Amino acid sequence: MLNSKGLPRLRLITDTVRSHRLGIVIWIVGGTLAMYAVAAGFASEVARFAGGAKAMAASVMASVEALRLLRWPAERLDTLGGYLTYHNVTLFVLFLSLYAAIQGARAVRGPETRHSLEEILAAGWSRRAVIRDRTAGYALTLVMICAGVGLGIAVSMAAGGEPNFGGSLITAAAAGLCALAAYAFGLLASQLMISTRAAGGVAAAVIVGLYLFTNVWQKLGWAGGARFISPFYYFNTSRALVPGHGFDLAATAALLAMTALMLAAATWAFQRRDYAAVLWSRPSRPGRPGRPAQRPVLRWFWSATLVRERYGLLAWAGAAALAMFMMARLEPGVVDMWNRIKLVQTFFGSKPGWSAADQYLSFAAEIVAPIVVAYVITRAAAWVADLRQGRVELILAGPVSWPRLISERLAALVVGVLVITAGSIAGLAAGAAPAGVSLSGPGLLRLTAITLLLGTALGAVAAVMVAWLRSGLAVTVLAVFAAASYLLTFLVQLFGWPDWVSRLSVFGAFGRPYLELPAATGLAVLGGLALAGAVLAAAIAQRSPKAA
Repeated sequence: MLNSKGLPRLRLITDTVRSHRLGIVIWIVGGTLAMYAVAAGFASEVARFAGGAKAMAASVMASVEALRLLRWPAERLDTLGGYLTYHNVTLFVLFLSLYAAIQGARAVRGPETRHSLEEILAAGWSRRAVIRDRTAGYALTLVMICAGVGLGIAVSMAAGGEPNFGGSLITAAAAGLCALAAYAFGLLASQLMISTRAAGGVAAAVIVGLYLFTNVWQKLGWAGGARFISPFYYFNTSRALVPGHGFDLAATAALLAMTALMLAAATWAFQRRDYAAVLWSRPSRPGRPGRPAQRPVLRWFWSATLVRERYGLLAWAGAAALAMFMMARLEPGVVDMWNRIKLVQTFFGSKPGWSAADQYLSFAAEIVAPIVVAYVITRAAAWVADLRQGRVELILAGPVSWPRLISERLAALVVGVLVITAGSIAGLAAGAAPAGVSLSGPGLLRLTAITLLLGTALGAVAAVMVAWLRSGLAVTVLAVFAAASYLLTFLVQLFGWPDWVSRLSVFGAFGRPYLELPAATGLAVLGGLALAGAVLAAAIAQRSPKAA
């Protein structure tokens, strides 16, 4: 089908799908392996648990409530469908939606920044057609991802002895619709901000906030009415793997309407604003003295990075503080059941000589690890953007060497991790104070030190991925690496593997620093990744072009 210029209208659609082809494969393979591993683990645990699936489900409710901020709702955990939905599907939807929101922020603003959009518009596409075709291409990408993962869920359900082909596909389709709504939001955010990085950061923060809010809206009183603006709320109504649930037509219509409304708003904004500008801009005030062109804090790349992204970093710290606060406030109800349920003690990693309150606070403090991992992944995305948009070439012409650039990037990342950790500790203290629980000073110092080591190690891995792959694929591979590390720690607990296997994961190596110093193996893994990763990233980058 041709447009008025004789150009194939499908070209932008196919180009969008082609640019995500490796990501499609990684999402399908990674998602399927994660679903199958948890399904196998569930069947193994039920087989050896006294009382069977119902007794096991009843025994884990305290730990489920403790994790409510991260995963919810939890229904029919005595069935494979209910357990798989709670443990894997909810997180899969969150990660896929985050991925989609960032891609939406880049869909138009990214090519605009790189000046490649000018060629598309000059070739005959209107601004409206650009959004239409890019969205259609990404929707097709999501169809492929969710179809593949849906089949993977179906295989996992069958392997676990509870086949549910229709429910598997419905669940995957609902996940895709939720992610498409996130994509539309990212696209809209990019029309209101001048940079892809800022739009992606805001979109990611909002998506995470909506996810956390949806998990606890029942506890928020009148404020829970805001759940209707969250795509995750509508996804939860189509959890077709859970007995008693199925396809929800009204929720599906709501998701489609939400997506269409945001796409229409993004299209309107793109047509109204100037090219490479924001929709609204404040007029300059004449007569105001300008700031010095070169402030001292801008003399170094690491400090300039922190100044440029200070608001985003404060948002990360605030989100971490809020998450810790809510985890700490759940402490009284969870600890009440600590000594009465053996499986809960096993889940939290109960250690003799420590009070139940300290052990729960340690568990809550460990939530800082996935927050830091998410922050590092966003930093990797920013490094890719710097490379693709020519900023790296400009910096290296300074002249600045590749080793110095990578070391200063890691320095800025470590300072950012420190700010996030400080926010986490502040939130933990604020949540623990009403319960009369005091925090351990040495425990907080260990938590801070090991969190910084974790951030440095993963940042070095991210630097290697960016230097090697030099594209958005680096971010996807890094996310898969983090997810696999998390899954490994779960499988070690589920199958009773040796503890040293867990320490091969960055999460397992992190340990429980609030209670004790991690094992030497874990420290060696994190330290080795940090040192070897930084050296390898500099060596690879030194031999690569300055621009993507």
